[in-house]
Order: sequence, then structure tokens, then C-alpha cells
Amino acid sequence: MTRDMTNRIAANIRLLAFGERGLLVQFEETEKTPAIRAVSALNQQLLALKLRGLISTTPSYASLLVTFEPAAISGDRLSTIISELFQSPSSDFVNAGSEVDQACWQLPTLFVDERDEDACELQEELGLSWDRVVATFCNATYRVNAIGFLPGFTYLGGLSDALQCRRLEVPKSRIPASSVAIAGNQAGIYPMDSPGGWRVLGRLPFAIFEPTRPSPVLFSPHDQVTFISVSASYFNELLASAEHGELRLDDFKQ
Repeated sequence: MTRDMTNRIAANIRLLAFGERGLLVQFEETEKTPAIRAVSALNQQLLALKLRGLISTTPSYASLLVTFEPAAISGDRLSTIISELFQSPSSDFVNAGSEVDQACWQLPTLFVDERDEDACELQEELGLSWDRVVATFCNATYRVNAIGFLPGFTYLGGLSDALQCRRLEVPKSRIPASSVAIAGNQAGIYPMDSPGGWRVLGRLPFAIFEPTRPSPVLFSPHDQVTFISVSASYFNELLASAEHGELRLDDFKQ
């Protein structure tokens, strides 16, 4: 497989070489939601094959990155397998994507005080009171669109038009782990302490990325998420339970 290989395997789908150990399946669609569903469906079908030499798959908005071990499976062979999936009579990935497994989460969130720096700037930019910002944010249902740029960073689609805002001109040197934040037309959850340019709304009382868990990343693409505003006292109770390993995260699934 040559490094500059590009195959069009369907009218709106391309398969590109990604270095020596990767293939990128790229969906050329203008609307994000159908592409996301198609990516999720292809990811599930590819993983179900349990191919020897398949190292990992990384779903994103409109693409799926597949990494492999060339000594176990060649790039050409993997390319052929992916192409055959699309040529199968049952390979309507866009429609199949609407049926992928998904979890529905209700996440307890301690929102920052209205005098917090991000809160003050958001109120000024959006022309809304802080109570209105929180209520609008909590009234929406979000979809996990992708996981990245940090391990477990959760990109959420579904942010209300009323809350769409600019990124920080100067990123913060540290945004705490489990922070819930917004920027542009997305919401997101930080998996660990990190620099960042998103505006922080609040925080969850538990880790969304934990390397020691059987599944280190809590959320999966296509999961549904809603946020519930909780009091500081209840948040601290949950936080203490999480720190002692006594919090059942499945309790936050509907």
C-alpha cells in the first residue's frame, strides 16, 4: 500500500492511507449527524470481525481512523475488507448508524458561581443571566460526537444557539479534570487537568477517564447526555464517594 493511496469506495466515502500503520475512512457529507451515525455503524461492524492485527479504531465526526500491525495484516488486505463491507447488500451505514448501541446519561453538575470569570464573560457576551445560561444548558440533550484530543475528552453536539460563544483569546494554563465547558457550537468535558480555551460552566464529581478501569473512557460516540444542576453539598457527597471508590457510575444511566 503506497503512502499516497486514496480510494473512493462509495460515492461519498474515501479510504486514505494514514502513515504506515493506519487507514482513514472519510465520509464526505455536509450534515454532521448522518456522518456520525455512519462512522459509528462502520466502527461496530469492523470491530465485530475481530481481525487479527487490528490495533485500534478512533471514531470522529466524519471519519474513522483504523490502525493495524502490518506484520499481522497488510494495509491492502485491510483496505479490501473495508471496501467489501461497503459493497455488501446490507451496508446502509447511515441508516444502520441510527440503531447503534447508545447509553443515556444524566450527569450531576456543580455549576460555577455567577461571579466566576467565565460566567461573567458569558453573561456579557450572550446577554443572558447566569441562571438562564444554566437552565438553557440543562434543558438540552447532547450527543457524544467524538472522543479526543486528550484521552477521553468528550465532544458534545446539541448546544443551544443561545449559548454559542467565542473561545478564549488566551487559553487558560489549567482547566480542572471533569470540567464541563462550551466553545463555538459544542459542549465538552475535560478528562484531566489540561490547558484549554473553552469556557467552563461547571464540573462533574467523578472522573470520565480512568486508566485503571476495564473501559478507561466513560462515554462512547453516539451516547446521549443531559446535565442536572446539583447543590454543593450533594456534589461533595458524590465526590467523596467517588474518591473512596464507592460511586456506581452506572447509576447515572437512564
